[in-house]
Amino acid sequence: MKALLCYFSGTGNTKKVVSEFANNFDGQTHSIDLVKIEEGTIPNLEDYDALGIAYPIHAFNAPSIVVDFVKTLPKQQSTKKLFIIKTSGEPLALNNISSLKITKLLKKRNFILTNEYHLVMPYNMIFRHTDTMAYKMWQTATKILPIIYHEITTNKPVKLKHIFLGSFLAWIFRIEFWGGRFNGKKYKVNANCIHCGKCAKMCPVGNIKIDESGNFHFGNKCIMCMRCSMLCPTNAIKIGWFEGWKVHGAYTFKKPEKPEEERHKKYCKKSYEKYFAKWQQKILEFDEETKSKNKSNKTI
Repeated sequence: MKALLCYFSGTGNTKKVVSEFANNFDGQTHSIDLVKIEEGTIPNLEDYDALGIAYPIHAFNAPSIVVDFVKTLPKQQSTKKLFIIKTSGEPLALNNISSLKITKLLKKRNFILTNEYHLVMPYNMIFRHTDTMAYKMWQTATKILPIIYHEITTNKPVKLKHIFLGSFLAWIFRIEFWGGRFNGKKYKVNANCIHCGKCAKMCPVGNIKIDESGNFHFGNKCIMCMRCSMLCPTNAIKIGWFEGWKVHGAYTFKKPEKPEEERHKKYCKKSYEKYFAKWQQKILEFDEETKSKNKSNKTI
């Protein structure tokens, strides 16, 4: 199988997942090419057997930049396999509806969804997960991705269950598309700014402009990806109405040497427990199955 995986990553979590996923491909039996959605150009889709889309969930939807990208894809001459890998900070069932818009658009272009996965990675907005939780999320993801690779390449379909009235709810939450553009105009730069220009260079939609006098101008194209505010080296960007939810600084994904205070340990506690328990069981089963196959191959 030859696959093309088009991805958008706001602050790096989805990119990290996509890169790790691609490491499973040997380049011979199965190969994969990665393309950043924000770059806007893709190879000829007719050269691929499958299309993958990866993104961070924004307000229970695919980000607007992903939706707009999908709209540009040409209709295929024959049906092609579609798989989706998405990330978010919490394992709520409501997140399962996030792909409904793009799968509908892609179906019209002859891409048929066969596999869809939701991986939990640490928040870049609302609150900062502890390093302990971020480490646990990433370690779990690294063990999940070989399973995802196996299921996709062996044509084992996997679908996520959608909640009742999912399409309607997804449509309601897409108000974030408009709200993000409106709130983005309220972004400001504080006295911490060192005028490095990193925020303007990083913005995936070119929403940040710096004039000759060094003044910042935030336009109406913001998609609330949080890249500028989270990755600003001096924590100089204020994010309008959502300043109280800002998370600053990239996660290391390393196991902390000392115990940490967990201020949000009750937040979605049961959902996190179910997520880790479900995947731990599946990881154990996959490992046993792999060992059994390897043992059989050696015997032969």
